[in-house]
Amino acid sequence: MALTATLPARLARTSPAAFSDGLLAGTRIAVIEPGYATKRFLYERARSSGVELVFVGDCGGWAHSLQEDGVAARLLDADTSGDPDQAAGRILAALGDEARRLDGVVTLWEDAVPATARVARALGLPGTDPATTDRARNKLRTLEASRAAGLPTPRFMHLRGRGSLAAAAEHVGFPAVIKPVFGSGALGCLRVDDLAALEDAYALDSALITPELNVIFRQGTDLMLEEYLDGTEFDVDMVLSGGECVFSAVSENWPTTEPYFVETGMHTPSSHPPERLRALTDLAVSTVLALGFEHGVLHVEVKDTSRGARLLEINARLAGGVITDMHRFVTGVDLLEQQLLIAIGLPATPTPYPQPAGGACGVFLNTSRSGNLTNALFLDHLHDDPSVIQHDVLVEPGEPLTAAPDGFPTVIAEITVTGADSTEAIAKALAIVDELDLEDMFGSSSSSRSARAEVRTSTSDSRETGA
Repeated sequence: MALTATLPARLARTSPAAFSDGLLAGTRIAVIEPGYATKRFLYERARSSGVELVFVGDCGGWAHSLQEDGVAARLLDADTSGDPDQAAGRILAALGDEARRLDGVVTLWEDAVPATARVARALGLPGTDPATTDRARNKLRTLEASRAAGLPTPRFMHLRGRGSLAAAAEHVGFPAVIKPVFGSGALGCLRVDDLAALEDAYALDSALITPELNVIFRQGTDLMLEEYLDGTEFDVDMVLSGGECVFSAVSENWPTTEPYFVETGMHTPSSHPPERLRALTDLAVSTVLALGFEHGVLHVEVKDTSRGARLLEINARLAGGVITDMHRFVTGVDLLEQQLLIAIGLPATPTPYPQPAGGACGVFLNTSRSGNLTNALFLDHLHDDPSVIQHDVLVEPGEPLTAAPDGFPTVIAEITVTGADSTEAIAKALAIVDELDLEDMFGSSSSSRSARAEVRTSTSDSRETGA
């Protein structure tokens, strides 16, 4: 039965413990594009709440096991990449008669956000206006909307070929960051300090930002130049309901190895000055409202600069990795639960703890030198550590790894650790990294010491900026 027939009764029963109260039990939700295998734990938790999940997208590879293991009710293959209107048409065709059984549509995959909004609208299900998701997916349009709303906005310019570089450099100034308009994961983002560096970076990105490398660039290969922002980067995860922010949580990111911006680590809660954290959250909320968002769980990246809070980008979906579990541990709010409630048209019901229950820290191990991974089992000993809530090796044996001196760094693994507070969580994470023996990764012991030094340097820099 479709949820719309029983919606009033469900609305009357909303409570902070929707998973345990069974509000989602028996609902049928389409998940557009399963994404990476590291999202599996989220799908398992949704299924454990009684949600029937129908996956539409690339359902081969790791996703095939979702149905075998009872996580997925159905797997439907469809090409969700490229132009969102065309992708939505392919998704609807793949759904067929299944569409009539759905109570909601959701995606946890950045590439599929615009197409998902169109599918929801076509089926008359709860969702965000496609024009709004398009503005968030396109970094140029996000900044244009921010500027039009009178919010503090970094200087930026669309790069329309090599001939536009000098004018862009004059408008934006140096240092600056060149980045793809439709990118994700910091791929193609480079700091440039002069025109010569910009020209080199433009040539590199023009060759790198292709659909052959990453299908996300089927949405566009445009490049832009943006003002470089000093200061510490933060993520604001928020729940919008009825045009209001009903919950937000902030995590602090560790410094990256410039000129690249590949993640090295993060922790929550932050000991940054509370008034500055509030300013970051206020800017994030004001920006998503200016873009037209009314409902949903969003992940907004911001920086606390020497001139105040500044926007980096908006992701109109649940945060990646285990950020949801970090916030669930610290605040008691399950962002996945809130996303599913919103997807079926129920109001969000976040009820955070009065005070943080502890701290959480995530470490992203970037390779210290280029080569080929020979062993992917180097984190297996962490299975029995109760403070480690996640440890994933993200590359396969034989896969090539790139170190920062040779190009965009490869993230080898993620480790997430909890503690009584952030300080303890960070200390535990560093101790784990310090004890890692990465000798088998490359067949020598040199990589181990280098990786430890890289993580420690990032963390000490973070502490100096208010971690």
